[in-house]
Amino acid sequence: RKMQSKRLLGALALMLCVVGAFGFWGKKAPPAPKLTPAEAHFVALGDKFKSFHKDPVNIALHFATTPLALVAAVSMINKASKTTLLTMLATVLYCVSLTDKGIPPQNVVASTVMMGVISVLAQKTKSLSWVVHLGLFLLGYVGQELSHHATGEPTMQSSYQGDATFLSQLTEHTYYLVPLVFDAVMPRHMDRASGIETQSWMVDWMVRVYHLLPFMAVLVMNFVSRDGAMCFPWQFQRSRVLMCKLTSKEDVGNLDMIRSWTMSQGPSKTTSSHWWHTAPTPTTSPKVVLPDAQRQAFDKIATCKTITDMFHEAFADTWQLDVLNGMNEVYVSSPSTVKKTSDEVFYTKHIDGPYYYVPFASCFRMIIGMDANEEISTIFDMVPTEQAAQKGDVLAFDFHRECHYIRKNEGKTNKDFRIVLKVHYCIYPKWALPFGMLLGWLSTRYNKAFRALFLFTINPTTAFEHFSAWNVVFWTKVVYAIEAYFGYNNVVYIGGLALLGYKFNYLIFLVGTSFVHYLRYINTYYHRKNVAYTVFKRDVLIFKSLAVSQILFHYAHALTSGFTASPPVLDTVGLAMVAGGYALSVYTTHQLGVDGTYFGIELGFVQKQKHFVQSFPYGVIPHPMILSQIVALLGFHKLDAFRAAWPYLVPAHVCLYLIHMVQEHFDIHAGANPLKKKVA
Repeated sequence: RKMQSKRLLGALALMLCVVGAFGFWGKKAPPAPKLTPAEAHFVALGDKFKSFHKDPVNIALHFATTPLALVAAVSMINKASKTTLLTMLATVLYCVSLTDKGIPPQNVVASTVMMGVISVLAQKTKSLSWVVHLGLFLLGYVGQELSHHATGEPTMQSSYQGDATFLSQLTEHTYYLVPLVFDAVMPRHMDRASGIETQSWMVDWMVRVYHLLPFMAVLVMNFVSRDGAMCFPWQFQRSRVLMCKLTSKEDVGNLDMIRSWTMSQGPSKTTSSHWWHTAPTPTTSPKVVLPDAQRQAFDKIATCKTITDMFHEAFADTWQLDVLNGMNEVYVSSPSTVKKTSDEVFYTKHIDGPYYYVPFASCFRMIIGMDANEEISTIFDMVPTEQAAQKGDVLAFDFHRECHYIRKNEGKTNKDFRIVLKVHYCIYPKWALPFGMLLGWLSTRYNKAFRALFLFTINPTTAFEHFSAWNVVFWTKVVYAIEAYFGYNNVVYIGGLALLGYKFNYLIFLVGTSFVHYLRYINTYYHRKNVAYTVFKRDVLIFKSLAVSQILFHYAHALTSGFTASPPVLDTVGLAMVAGGYALSVYTTHQLGVDGTYFGIELGFVQKQKHFVQSFPYGVIPHPMILSQIVALLGFHKLDAFRAAWPYLVPAHVCLYLIHMVQEHFDIHAGANPLKKKVA
């Protein structure tokens, strides 16, 4: 019942997004001729708040301390109530209530998005111990007091501390706290908070929905990504290469039956051979289709408990697992690799299928070994991992997303043919049934079409057949290269933000791309287990490069007055900080190595002690990698024109770096205490 309620809320949020997008996306509300009472009240409250928050450092710290205290408070409610439904509903109602309180629309959007993020984080941290919860709350609350003390500004609460109306003012202060923090930094364009002079309750509510679209998007993104149906660049991304072993007497007997029959068919010694589970077309020869007994044995293996348990452990036991018999086959590797034919595809780095962008569902290809194979390994270079599938070994991977290839291992020769079962599944959450059915149908259709092309080019004789074989290999390499060096997920994410930034506001692109790598650092360092390591390194390098490139652009823009003049006076100290900081960072990377820099030791990909480097700057400067980057960032921030144009950009970078530095220093991760409450 609880899961159904959560899904209902997610569905309602998605519906509201669709309704708002159809009716109001892109429409700007006309300015009101005068302030309404609600708007006048918020303006007065905002002016009062600003009088106690003039220092940019104090304001910047509020963007860390306020969310921290709220996350801890909401998470404690989740922990005490043993459900997240109450706080989720309360967050939705609170965000809806902000739409008629005279708050500028851009502030409503920012505030509700922050509340959505706070709600999501509170769901993910409810397993923390009560001591840690209390510590986080005090860190946020006391940290806010200390930020006022450090900047010499009194708190707003002190202005009404002894008043008879203390409780009512404190309640109002707390209710408006998040919008007031944003009001301190955002230009106050007092368009009607309700959007327009409403002429009907329906128009009024639809405009409110429009302003809540980003908040709803946060809830929807959390809903679809919670169980792995979709993964965003800032999230921990685990390896989707799954392994297990068939050991039961029944499963091993079925494998032996299929292998014995396959060898009796006399497979080719020069090319690969295939026997299909189900005839691809009505005209397919029965000689290349499994007979009934072998097909039944195949079906028993495909649906055995060992395999279904492997999938449900990786995803969730409530997910639907469909066998795609139209793609299944017995595959035999030839003793020799044939160049200039379509067989070369399997030895080329590749992705099997083209439907990367069908959301919420995955098509998995499974390889099941049937012999004592040592000669041929399947390599997954974006994890990285590999396996020479032997009898009973099960190796499953995403058909449309996982880069891989097969390799002949030097010095090892199989005494017989390498024979494997290729079994295919479509797995998806039950609420995503239409997407699962679509992906299953598309995958099966594609596989049949590719089979026809493969067989057409497996033994090319004419010029056209040779060209077709070359074409298959060429586009295989192109598709692989895009995923390996940039990632289709990143293409959509960055491209989507670029489109939104171009149409609405560049800040969408700036904020959406500048801080992804920090969140990925923190998530990956924390979760650690079964990480897709090469994907992690690729993504953080892309987003870090994008973030630094934007800072460099804005710095040059500020230094040259919008690229219209030579800089009157160079900020030599600031430039020295930038050059020195990045020089030390590069030197530190050289000492650690790229893998050592990106948590290779912590994640188990570098077999060395954690503090294996003892020479400068290690042993002299604590956390030199992070501190050197902070020095460089502060060098940019030192330029007056840059700081005036982007007052909070560098502080946000520095804040996230410091959070991660604390995580590294105290080695905070999923397996460490006291972050996770022990379960008896």
